[in-house]
Amino acid sequence: MTRRRTFTLVVLALVLVFVLGSIATIVNTRRQMTHDIDRGLADDLDISMQLYNSFELAEFDELDAFDDLDVVNNPIATILVDPESGEVLVEVPAGPVDDPLARADLSTDRIVDGVGEIFTVDSTDDGPQYRAVVGLLDDGRLLALAVPLDSVDRTIRGLSRTLAATLVAMVTLLGVIIFILQRASFRPYDELIDTAEAIADGDMDRRAVMVPADPEIRRLTDSLNTMLDRLQQSLELRRQAEDRVKEFAADASHELRTPLTTIAGYSESYLLGAASDPEVVRKQMTRINSEALRMGRLVNDLLTLARLDQGNGFEARPVVLNSLVEDAVSDAHVTDPSHRVRFEPDHGRRIRVLGDGDALQQVVANLIANTRIHAPGANVEITVDQPDHAHAVVTVADDGPGMSQDIADHVFDRFFRAGESPAADSRSSGLGLSIVAAIVDTHGGTIDLDTTPGAGSRFTITLPTEAGPDPEPS
Repeated sequence: MTRRRTFTLVVLALVLVFVLGSIATIVNTRRQMTHDIDRGLADDLDISMQLYNSFELAEFDELDAFDDLDVVNNPIATILVDPESGEVLVEVPAGPVDDPLARADLSTDRIVDGVGEIFTVDSTDDGPQYRAVVGLLDDGRLLALAVPLDSVDRTIRGLSRTLAATLVAMVTLLGVIIFILQRASFRPYDELIDTAEAIADGDMDRRAVMVPADPEIRRLTDSLNTMLDRLQQSLELRRQAEDRVKEFAADASHELRTPLTTIAGYSESYLLGAASDPEVVRKQMTRINSEALRMGRLVNDLLTLARLDQGNGFEARPVVLNSLVEDAVSDAHVTDPSHRVRFEPDHGRRIRVLGDGDALQQVVANLIANTRIHAPGANVEITVDQPDHAHAVVTVADDGPGMSQDIADHVFDRFFRAGESPAADSRSSGLGLSIVAAIVDTHGGTIDLDTTPGAGSRFTITLPTEAGPDPEPS
């Protein structure tokens, strides 16, 4: 619709310009021809006045020279008037002698009023207009000459027909040229429209491949392709997120089903009276309590991951990384004194990061717990360093059995268990390292794993440092 409207407007604009130009041409041509007639009429009046002033009216019939004239066509109408009596003394019509033109509508009063002027008058019948001039003779008589404007009218009509034919030819030719040029200029937009329609039909891999010379269209094409790339990436990320949510829900359901089944089984056994021995009842209640605690830990881990997935970040404030690592190590010693975890704090150096102290301490605690579950009896060494002014690095290394590359590629996946430890399934939900990766990512950091079978594992956490005053001691 826009293309047709543009084509119509351009053609109408050309027609309007040509029509206005044609009108101006016709008006100027008529004015110029009229001006030429006026000059010739003034010259003829001077000559005629000299002739009439040289002879009396009665003497014209006695001139032999007039008998030899063979006048076929008289271009000028002549009227001689006596103003006192109002009598028309001489009246010679213009045009062929045998078929003169209709006389000019020049009454005695109009002739008297038009002395010294050049003016336009109509004819008495349906004849042409006249351009008339009136002169005063020496004896007081008035001589009026009138030139018919039929030649001007014929010229103007011919010019109008020529201009009309030219207009039709011009509109036809220019219309074809404009249509071809418009079609060529809109070809890049047609490509963009086809691309958009293909994408709307589901072809997300379609791109606008035309690279036109017009920089504006090229920028539009590049912008469209960039937008489509980002849209496709967003849709892919959304699909992956939906797949993760489905997988997460399925895994969570599976993980929760086990403790719930255990609790339900022991409780039904007790209600049915199958366990009457107090020792058996105590063992059943202990198992119910253990499974309930396990389910509570799993629910807490799920809530933590859900909060991180929703983008609900932690409260960011300056924290001393050395101190929170030292606290996590102390807590690990209390939880399992046999677990050999070594950390040499440097109390003279304070490495600060911007983040949530509790969450970062949970990161270190989860990594320590991971070594306790999957590398029991191994020596664990933790270090904190600041290699440059913009980054802080925490490493948690153990000399345990290590992992194969296949396992290492999935250790941060949710509900993933290596299954190498006999106690792994009973004490691990498979979410600890997922929570570690999510917290580190929320703090703008990275976590890497370096491990080989039989050579232990090394987790390296890199966090951005925080510039500012030291935090207040807690």
